[in-house]
Amino acid sequence: MATSVIKLKAKEGQEAALEDALKRIVAASNANETGIRFYQGFRGGAAGEYWMLESFQDLAALKAHTSSAHFLAIRPELAACLDGAPETIRLSDL
Repeated sequence: MATSVIKLKAKEGQEAALEDALKRIVAASNANETGIRFYQGFRGGAAGEYWMLESFQDLAALKAHTSSAHFLAIRPELAACLDGAPETIRLSDL
């Protein structure tokens, strides 16, 4: 399985735009991808902090996600809202 926790920081004033983009990518991914075990966004405790929790059946499903039309289409919009690069923690099943 391919599981990650991703921390995102919104640029000041871009929180609503980032939330909207995250909601759309979550909806599109869950509706169109078969290899997802879990894929959801969350607000963090600090202002402008967001988290993505994602788990895919395998690396092939993760690669299909990151190369999907809906993911590639929204990447520039997400990037424009972010204050720095996302921080990704890869997890392994026990």
